[in-house]
Amino acid sequence: MIDASDHTAQERGDRSAREWLIVVLLGIALSIVAGVTSYAYTTAQAEQRFADVVDYVATQSLSYDAFNSAYATKNLIRVMEIAGEAARDMERDGSVDNATLEQYADQFNVTALIVTDASGNLVSESSKDDVGYESLAANLKEAPVLEVAAHPLKSYTARITLADDSVAGIGCVARRDGEGIVVAVRHQSAKAVASNTLKLQSLLDGYETIDSGNIVIENDGKVVATNAVEPAVSGVFDLPATDAIVVNGIKERCLAGKVRLVNDSGEWYLGTFGKARDFYVYTYAPAQRYFEVVAAVVASVLALYGGVIATVVLVRRRAESQRFADLLLQERDYGDKLAKAAREASSANSAKTEFLRRMSHDLRTPINGIRGMVEVGNANADDLQKQTECRSKIWTASGLLLDLANEALDMSRLESGQVDLNLVPTDMVALNREVCDILERQAEERLVTIICDQRTLDHPYARVSVTHLKRLLLNIAGNAVKYNRQGGYVRLTCREVEPVDGVPVYEYTIADNGIGMSEEFQQHLYEPFSREEQQVEGASSGTGLGASIAKQLVELMGGTMSFTSALGRGTTFTICLPFEKCKSSEIPQAVRVDAGDSDVIQGLRVLLVEDNDLNAEIAQFTLDRAGAVVTHVKDGESAVETFAASAPHEYDVVLMDIMMPGIDGLEATRQIRALDREDAATTPIIAVSANAFADDRRLSREAGMNAHLSKPVSSQDLVEALAHIAADAS
Repeated sequence: MIDASDHTAQERGDRSAREWLIVVLLGIALSIVAGVTSYAYTTAQAEQRFADVVDYVATQSLSYDAFNSAYATKNLIRVMEIAGEAARDMERDGSVDNATLEQYADQFNVTALIVTDASGNLVSESSKDDVGYESLAANLKEAPVLEVAAHPLKSYTARITLADDSVAGIGCVARRDGEGIVVAVRHQSAKAVASNTLKLQSLLDGYETIDSGNIVIENDGKVVATNAVEPAVSGVFDLPATDAIVVNGIKERCLAGKVRLVNDSGEWYLGTFGKARDFYVYTYAPAQRYFEVVAAVVASVLALYGGVIATVVLVRRRAESQRFADLLLQERDYGDKLAKAAREASSANSAKTEFLRRMSHDLRTPINGIRGMVEVGNANADDLQKQTECRSKIWTASGLLLDLANEALDMSRLESGQVDLNLVPTDMVALNREVCDILERQAEERLVTIICDQRTLDHPYARVSVTHLKRLLLNIAGNAVKYNRQGGYVRLTCREVEPVDGVPVYEYTIADNGIGMSEEFQQHLYEPFSREEQQVEGASSGTGLGASIAKQLVELMGGTMSFTSALGRGTTFTICLPFEKCKSSEIPQAVRVDAGDSDVIQGLRVLLVEDNDLNAEIAQFTLDRAGAVVTHVKDGESAVETFAASAPHEYDVVLMDIMMPGIDGLEATRQIRALDREDAATTPIIAVSANAFADDRRLSREAGMNAHLSKPVSSQDLVEALAHIAADAS
């Protein structure tokens, strides 16, 4: 039987082997990358260095050529001038014998003076060395020279290289004393020419082969300069066999300016070439020095990599040691944590079970009351007083059932972040008065007094999410009424406090002298589903969501909420909310009417779109009682067809349900608005839907509806909405 620890050790060993394999492979990869990168870098440096040599040779050779040309041209100009002066002297003296020419040659410091006839044949001459007519006869009989005799205004000069590499500069002009040519000659030995001429070899004097590599300059396949060897006595360069092989390899393998490896059958070289005017420059150096650089870089990278790995291994070992120590400590606490987790899970399950039990109780209680009152009413069909009493209790129970549904849905929406504040210009004084009116109706049954302390507000008009503010105040104040004693009071105060960044801050204080809260329960007040065990006679227990919803609404509005409470002495809540101020002219005027008023919407033509027969019956009853003329259809498709088939402006308003089979209310509204008729875009469409959230209202507006009423809709709200339509139409 294999122990579990053996499996663990084997797995740990396999994992360690895999890790070291990865380390080795990564090291090899780094070596390759470092080698390739360093080789590319060194060859790039070699290319740049070799390119600099070619550019330098090309640039300097131009300067050398310019100097040599200027020197030669200067000598030729002087020789030609001497020939002209000698011709003028001969004309003046009338003599061209050898003695006279010798005198002229000494006077003008030339090597020779020669006089020929028009055909280039010798007439007389004077020469100080072996360079005379005999050496130059072939050149003096060439056509350009003979043209001078035929055209006296012409002259001719030339630089002639002789067999011994000496140079003779000649200047030819026409004779003035007869037909023929006067030739002045200045001869320079090969040594003198070399001493007065700049050569390419001198360019390479500063290039050592150790630092710059070997440099070979060729012209017409001949080596004219190099730093690889010294020139022979004759001035000719004979490259060693190795260098010749390398140069030939460069010619065969390399592209201009691109470094390549070249082998001379014994050693590798890095070489390239470039062209500088009419000659080629070959540069090369042993590759070993570059490979040594690559090897040094690879070795450095491996050393650094080894250091990093060693550090990581050391850190891991220390971490492992620490981890094992921590595991020992964790194992000691593990049992306690498991026990704690078990207790928390049990507590969570208990809380969930308790919530479901309470919700079941709270939902079944009003439902039982509604069904019971229906049975009581049926049993007392002839007792009008009993019937009225039953309807009142059914209404109260249904309100409680609606509150429970709203609170559960509000909590879900707040926790998912799907609540949008719809800020509208609002009369704060009127809103507070409306809240107090609602509280007073709630407090009548409990015999609780509502005290509304409305202070004077500096900014009575502000942009507020009316629905959410009412929900917040009625939530807190409603609980104060519910959990109060008969004869108790609830005081609601609203005043302005110090503004924040120029924004007015409204402070609501809701104080009661009810049963209060225990200190233990105060710690859990804002937790969802929390309810204190103590009860008040006649008060129904809530969901335990009210305080949590109120807290999140306050935070959503950017405000703060705090409270103080003492068991048996009451509770005081303080809520501070910042609201942007506005002008009174921005607040729409409300139309307040009674649901039974037959004059307000008398004759208003209504297209009612409702798929639920019971809801349709209730709406039709309310509208008929108010004097409206109602046409009922059961789905969105019928609504579009009925509206399209009607005469223009036949309907004053459309009451549109949202959730319907087939085409829903939103799509039906969009199709009506898209009809090609005058009243399609102007006829008011009001949503009447159980979709009661802010984004539902937004979707209604985006579809083209004018207003949104949430079910259950009271008769009062429905008639008031239609009264707005009637007022706008008039």
